[in-house]
Order: sequence, then C-alpha cells, then structure tokens
Amino acid sequence: MKMPTSESRPQQRRTRQPDRRPALLAALRDAGRPLDVAEAAAAIGTAESTARFHLSLLVSAGQVVRTPVRRATAGRPSWRYEPAHERAATEAAAAPGAPDGYQALASVLAASLDERAGAAAAAREAGRRWAEAVPSGSLAPATDADAAVGSLTDMLDGLGFSPEPASADNEIVLRSCPFEAVAREHRSVVCEVHLGLVERAAASIGGGITVDGLEPFRSDRPLACAVHLRRAS
Repeated sequence: MKMPTSESRPQQRRTRQPDRRPALLAALRDAGRPLDVAEAAAAIGTAESTARFHLSLLVSAGQVVRTPVRRATAGRPSWRYEPAHERAATEAAAAPGAPDGYQALASVLAASLDERAGAAAAAREAGRRWAEAVPSGSLAPATDADAAVGSLTDMLDGLGFSPEPASADNEIVLRSCPFEAVAREHRSVVCEVHLGLVERAAASIGGGITVDGLEPFRSDRPLACAVHLRRAS
C-alpha cells in the first residue's frame, strides 16, 4: 500500500480569528467617553459577541475598565467600557490622592484572613453570605438545569466576572475577576470566597445543578477561571 507523501497529503488550514483587542482599545480611546458593547462593535465593524469577548480580555488584562449602567427595569445589566488609564485619571481628578477604597479594604481583609488557621473555610462561608446578600432579582429561580445555568451565568455577569456561556462540559469560564489584584496576592482566600458564592447561589436558584468546584487561574494572563457544574441525573 502506497503511503501518501507530504506533496499529495491534503493540507488542512485553520482559520484564525483576528485579534480585535488593539482596534477596540483604539476605538475606546478615540471615543472620548465610555462605550457599550453595541457601540464598540459598530466602531470596529464586528459582531457584538466578538466585541464582548475581546473586551472581557482587555478587562482581565487591566487595560479596560467597565461600569454597570443602571436600568429602569429588571434584567441583565448593561455595561460601558473605557480605557483604564482614563478612568484612573478621572477618579484622581475627582478625589486627588484617594485610594481605591473597596480594593484596599478587600486587600487588608484578605491579608488578615490569610494569616489565620481555617482561612479557607472562613472565606468560603463569607462567599455564601455574599450570595445571600445578592438581590433576589439577580437569582432567578429555575425549574430545569438549563435555566439554572443561565440564571447563575447572569448573576456572575452582573457581579463583574464576564462569564462565557456554559460549555458542553458543564463549566462556566470566568474571564474577569472583580478583585483580580487581591486574588493574585491572596488566591486561597479570594477564590474560596467566590466558590462559596457560586455554591450558595446555585442552591438558591435550584433547577438540579450543584457546583463541583472552582478552578482558579486556568490561565494567568489574561486571567481565566472556571466554575465546574454537575447536573442532577
């Protein structure tokens, strides 16, 4: 039997998606104001889903910051994006010398907890209490697993984790962390808090899903973590 040679073997080509991050960053800088996903996508001529994905990478890399837009009605939150250095300049002008209060407080608390015995269990319990404090409208009850995963994903999106839709492997990949800087310094504490959060949220939502675990720092730069789910058989 004659084996195919490299000349006769068909060549398989993969279509590599272009990196939209440089164009998005330039569009945000040129705009001079925060843009929502639709505006950012239109600015570079791409689909909103593509713009949303690359914006989340920019957020994870610390190049872009996003802020929620208040809605008059309940539902999935809307976000606006702007270059990180412009946000920092705006905040410095508004309050010269003022630190990022929430991040500073989180860092101090995480450091204090990290030094104690039983820190992981305490952090996990703190995450469960966080879930209990989430507005009930952000934890829509579900009667089936698909709806439950969707509700959990929406909650994580509203809290700033930039989740991707759940994969066939029953995991939700998180492309952003609201406390990334603190997590890099005190991973065991912050990630346990987030694990407790998703565990209690999943239990509140119902629908036959449970959280099997949280995989922290699946990739480091850009940051990505994964929530592993299990569906009731």
